[in-house]
Amino acid sequence: MMRIIGIIMLLMVSLQSERISADSLFALGNRYFRIEKYDYALDAYSAILEQVEHPDLYFNMGNTFYRSGDVGKAVWAYEKGLQFSPRQKDLNHNLDIVNTRVQDRIEMPQGYFFIEWYSSLKNQYTLQDLIVWGGLMILLFAFAGIFKEFGILDMVFAGRTQIFFLILTVIIHGLALDKYWELSDREEGVVISPVVNVRSAPVDRDEKVIFRIHEGLKVDIAQSQPGWFEIILLDGKKGWIPYKSLLKL
Repeated sequence: MMRIIGIIMLLMVSLQSERISADSLFALGNRYFRIEKYDYALDAYSAILEQVEHPDLYFNMGNTFYRSGDVGKAVWAYEKGLQFSPRQKDLNHNLDIVNTRVQDRIEMPQGYFFIEWYSSLKNQYTLQDLIVWGGLMILLFAFAGIFKEFGILDMVFAGRTQIFFLILTVIIHGLALDKYWELSDREEGVVISPVVNVRSAPVDRDEKVIFRIHEGLKVDIAQSQPGWFEIILLDGKKGWIPYKSLLKL
């Protein structure tokens, strides 16, 4: 009842001021979090998502979900934050902590060192980061050419500098292209239901159950049908789960 009153009060304020600013809602959510009114805090944070997305918002949402005992949604919130700021230490630290509460531990298949290193490097940057760095390398390559043309730099040194920046430009743009393909082709989600029966077909029948998974598990989404997702696990297992048991990233 008190929560309903709180929501009504929020709506009344929004009608008076036309629209509550994201900063005001963020401060309100933080106040509710400090006094352990987690449902109220989530109402405020969720209202912000209608206006803007930010890693700090997802960080606070993850903390609130975790304090509420909602492991699956906490993983989802931290993972969403890392999409915007993959190198943020607090997000990575809290995600590591909440992942210790995830029941399903599926180890990544061991691959070649170079492939693992390349994947780790790519995941540290957003597509926007790579585009900015690629543009900067092109600019530095152009400056080196200008300095060589006007004799500001030694011809040999300027030539080697141009080659260096050209190589970096190719590498960074290659990473950016690979990142773009990955984001375009890959769809992921996090299981938010405590226990989910995975079925061999999108049919709610017991004989179709092939294994079970638990909240907080991150999965690839292969395809969807009304009310169902087909998921793929890291170890290659696949099956269908109800639509409401997963939040897309």
